[in-house]
Amino acid sequence: MKKASLVLPLLALGLGLTACAPTTQGTSPAATTQGQPLISATGQPIRMALTPGFADQPGDVFRGMEQVGDPGLWVLRGRTRADVDGLKVQGRALREPVNVVLIDLFAKTPQDALLRATAALDAVGLKPSDRYTHGYQAYLNGTFQPEVPAGQAFARGVGSAREERLRLFGPWKSGDGYVFLAGIAAQNVTGQGRTFSDFMVTREATADALNSRTVFKKKGYVDLLSKVDTPRETTADHDGCAVILVARE
Repeated sequence: MKKASLVLPLLALGLGLTACAPTTQGTSPAATTQGQPLISATGQPIRMALTPGFADQPGDVFRGMEQVGDPGLWVLRGRTRADVDGLKVQGRALREPVNVVLIDLFAKTPQDALLRATAALDAVGLKPSDRYTHGYQAYLNGTFQPEVPAGQAFARGVGSAREERLRLFGPWKSGDGYVFLAGIAAQNVTGQGRTFSDFMVTREATADALNSRTVFKKKGYVDLLSKVDTPRETTADHDGCAVILVARE
């Protein structure tokens, strides 16, 4: 199968993008071998079988992303695509896509990679929080990784009318570096509860902040073709794409 490539140069610092600038196209889902145990990047077996809700149908795994491999397109909970903290949009399940990819070619160990990624998130105001549900995973190159830090997400704007929440998964060793996958979404908070706000506005604001304040710089976007709009499921304003950020030092 022809490998997809990622060829966009670094974007200018602070450049605000409001739409996906795709650099690759999705292909068929990665094949899985029945009966093989799934092993996490920490070497522990994952007691979680693939089901029709994951890598048995088109649109669950993207194949051949340069410096990454074959990432899953979705934040997962249990054995299926997760929703966004139980929220719905017009009565439909709101599925949570992977919409951020971090690549670090300079980290020396998994622990170093995790420290660098979490320090970058901290620098843009995303702090570890246990106020959200937990038990999520993401998939890359045949293995699952749980959310890190364990049982926590990253949040910005806690206590305000708009909260932004990022779930971070990894690191996976891939090629010469380490990879993290993440899903970020924003919610409106009122006295009546929470409602979904957006995927794209918070993705772009976070990517621009990382680009200008941390070692992670925008490389471009990859079109994962993960936009969903059916009578039962939606990804709302998500454009099907993930932003790629690469550590430059």
